Amino acid sequence: MAGAGGGLRAWGGLVLLGLCSWTGARADVPSPVINLTVEAWTSSSITLRWEAPSGLDQQNYTYWVQWTGRNNKTESRNTTDTVFTAEGLDPGSSYEFSVWVEKDGLTSFKKTLKTTTDIPLESGDPIETMCTANTSFTVEGLEPGTLYKFSVWAEKNGVNSSRVTLNATTGERQLLGDPIETMCTANTSFTVEGLEPGTLYKFSVWAGKNGVNSSRVTLNAATDPSPASIMSCISASGGYGVILTWSCPPGGYEAFKVKVGKQQFSQNGSSCGKGVSLSGLRPAQAYAATVTTIWDGREARSASVTCRTESTVVIVGAIVGVLLFLILVGLLVFFLKKRCKKSEKKQAHRDLICRDIRAEDFAEHVRNNEMDSGYGFAVEYQQLDLEDHSQSQIMASAPENSIKNRYRNVLPYDWSRVPLTPLPGEPGSEYINASFIPGLWNPQEFIAAQGPLSQTVGDFWRLVWEQQSHTLVMLTNCVESGRVKCEHYWPLDSQPCTHGQLQVTLVGEEVMENWTVRDLKLWHMAERRALSVRQFHYVTWPDHGVPHSPDPVLAFWKMLRQWLDQSTEGGPPIVHCSAGVGRTGTLIALDVLLRQLECEGVVGAFSYMRKMRESRPLMVQTEAQYVFLHQCILRFLQQSSSAPAEKEATYENLIYENIAATEA
Repeated sequence: MAGAGGGLRAWGGLVLLGLCSWTGARADVPSPVINLTVEAWTSSSITLRWEAPSGLDQQNYTYWVQWTGRNNKTESRNTTDTVFTAEGLDPGSSYEFSVWVEKDGLTSFKKTLKTTTDIPLESGDPIETMCTANTSFTVEGLEPGTLYKFSVWAEKNGVNSSRVTLNATTGERQLLGDPIETMCTANTSFTVEGLEPGTLYKFSVWAGKNGVNSSRVTLNAATDPSPASIMSCISASGGYGVILTWSCPPGGYEAFKVKVGKQQFSQNGSSCGKGVSLSGLRPAQAYAATVTTIWDGREARSASVTCRTESTVVIVGAIVGVLLFLILVGLLVFFLKKRCKKSEKKQAHRDLICRDIRAEDFAEHVRNNEMDSGYGFAVEYQQLDLEDHSQSQIMASAPENSIKNRYRNVLPYDWSRVPLTPLPGEPGSEYINASFIPGLWNPQEFIAAQGPLSQTVGDFWRLVWEQQSHTLVMLTNCVESGRVKCEHYWPLDSQPCTHGQLQVTLVGEEVMENWTVRDLKLWHMAERRALSVRQFHYVTWPDHGVPHSPDPVLAFWKMLRQWLDQSTEGGPPIVHCSAGVGRTGTLIALDVLLRQLECEGVVGAFSYMRKMRESRPLMVQTEAQYVFLHQCILRFLQQSSSAPAEKEATYENLIYENIAATEA
């Protein structure tokens, strides 16, 4: 048997596979539910019951239930209970249910079962009754592929017991428990597709002939783990080391093999998503770095990146003592001059990075930075990471607030966080992971926030109401690469959603190729007042990456900026992605720098990035996003030089128009 990420190959007649939980997960990833069973069913509903996974924090679990019926129509709901009833189902139909656990934005593996709704018995349906003195009975002569309803009861001395009823389909098996799938083949080999990466599977193979099966041969096999994605590689220790950060891959992983240059390191499974310090390197060098996911003895495809260490002042002086003894005065003068020149050179280099770039010089600045595989951009971005922004984050780190943070390394500073009005009897209710961000002239022109968690959706709408913000900008999808990045916090249709004293209604929606614009109404039930909110949702910006072209982002920005220029009343726009730093910081920086370009004729990307990071950590999270920011500004300059002077009229048709509310 051989496995590769999405498929496994087994030899035999029939294949039975079942999913087993992988054992290499991090401690903070929730375990799957236990003992998933069907508790009851009718012709239009099915009730499931399961046991909570073991853990100390079961009250914070959210359970997701997803079911797929005829025509592959899929629906999903969440609940905090361990019993769930799916209603509105079709009678006499087969459904596949999946249940998984969500906690702090992380999800467990799915537990799946198949079952069938009841058949409503019509007066003309044929009924056949058979008796037996045994505890088992075989019904023969049934139609293949047909759903039947069976009732079993006991009789003694003319008195009948209560009936136990079940549905069964010929040719298929109703499963209550771990997902089991049976596939047949006449060959001596079989390839199973569509498996989860980094997952242990159990296979059973047997032969069948004339309805008689052989004994089964069972084996366990694992799929290859999914590759990690390298987020950043930052020079450290004065150029003698780097800090390498990579994301946690989907599926199982127990360790990572890290190679930088000729050095190789081993890191445990908890190291993903955190900066790992690697030493023993030389300054002013470029190193090829790779990260390889390891699980169950298997290795994924390596992720690679080029790490560049910074230049440092190398002090050489093995014979300085002798020279000082001979020409002490001259050598002192020499070192004083050299020191002065180095100081001036270093200051000149820093001034070059920090200075604002004139519009007419910007294209040349970008070209120079792109030389040598983008070395200039790497130097600038690493200089940003060297800036010291160690400020207090006491409120965000409080025990009652830790579950409100999606990522442990993205916490708002105390001085710039956006406070909420405290709720009586709820400690920590004044906290939300959101920060004020300075703009071109206003020190609180924007609010950068993390994407809401299931437990913070109400806090998010309180933030919108208390700040009286008419504008929401969303730069992530709710689920990306199979992981929850943001809770779906607005209504799916015209049916309102209620969060405490606030009621949210979807008024209108317009779907475009790269974004969707929604009109929402926020109603405060106690104050009897309403707030109109417009959400600009960009849907094609990948996590930790950049869009394929600056043009759609610039079109989105021009539409957004025209709306903001018209909406002069209300609070600051609230911008969020998943963590509220990478894509969020890039769009905010693009808006400020393009307006600086129009008003002052210069672009101060480095200085504004530094200002943003003083208010919220990790704004513009990756070097790729920093480069993309410059590409957008350059593209804007190119468009401005070739387009007619009427800038505002060019995008007049992009103004969003309200449409009728979606029917429930």
